[in-house]
Amino acid sequence: MARFRPGKEVAGEKTNKPKDTPFKQQRMKAWEPILTPKTSTRIFLFIGIIFLAIGIFWLVVNDQVREIRLDYTKCHEIESYDELEVMPPDNVEKKFKASSAGQLVDQWKRSNKSLTFDGVTKNYTLCTMEFFLPEELQPPVLYYYRLTNFHQNHREYVNSRDKKQLMGDSVSINAIKSSDCGPLKTRQTEDGSEEIIFPCGMIANSYFNDTFHDPIRLPSSSGSNQTHTYNMSRTGIAKDIDRAIYQSSSYQIPAEAGGNDTVIVPPPGWVERFPNGYHAGNMFNPAEDESFMVWMRTSAGNRFAKLAMRNNDDAMERGMYRIEVISRKAQGPFL
Repeated sequence: MARFRPGKEVAGEKTNKPKDTPFKQQRMKAWEPILTPKTSTRIFLFIGIIFLAIGIFWLVVNDQVREIRLDYTKCHEIESYDELEVMPPDNVEKKFKASSAGQLVDQWKRSNKSLTFDGVTKNYTLCTMEFFLPEELQPPVLYYYRLTNFHQNHREYVNSRDKKQLMGDSVSINAIKSSDCGPLKTRQTEDGSEEIIFPCGMIANSYFNDTFHDPIRLPSSSGSNQTHTYNMSRTGIAKDIDRAIYQSSSYQIPAEAGGNDTVIVPPPGWVERFPNGYHAGNMFNPAEDESFMVWMRTSAGNRFAKLAMRNNDDAMERGMYRIEVISRKAQGPFL
């Protein structure tokens, strides 16, 4: 049986009763707009005009972009060796106002290129592509590489780095083991010791390592019979905020290859570039590698393009060009 016992508030005792104010007692004046058909039409028309203006602006900006895409993914599968053949139409995309009709077709070929890293020489696929540029490109001219079906937005992948290590600190092995570098924190050496991976993490390990050469303008039938290299720079491609973050490493390294007075090793995906590990003659410096800075800024989707080279001063003249790419498949686990 429920009972009700009347009482009164004792002076000095706390109470949960809200104060008698318009705000606490919900007596504040409120505005409840009534949207008539005329008012609703005006609002939607105003919002539509704003978005229409934004859309027109981006269409105009996009229309000023001139672009050519060359897909060399399957260049290593070309049956013929060192012989130019027509590129499949699906591998070439051009966005120009001028037409390429009546000009030489775009071609490619597969050959080999030897690269030597720290005294160790290996052969890689050299993909040569020749294409016609129907319009002169005004500076800045930007050279991107584009990847598809590569998920840089995976949570574990995005966090897989140690910021202090990239800022030049000689982070201890215990600190690295407790970091977010995932499975790529340390490596066992041949003598059984455990050494720190620098730079640690899956992002650095999957660093895109194809080599791009400057475009070369080929001789034309009506002009000069000499080739001309269109020089592009690999500096100035990273954001200022990134260049301010990356610093030279303060880890101790041996003076020559084969020394054992070091606590760091390259990531497993970098073994071909550093076959003898780090030493004074080849130590990786993230503060000087802007391509590495660009790669470390992960993308939100599984299709993305990253800046590789640029030319801010010179126009790229109309004509036939050749570009060469050394294709090197990245090694080691990503995720």
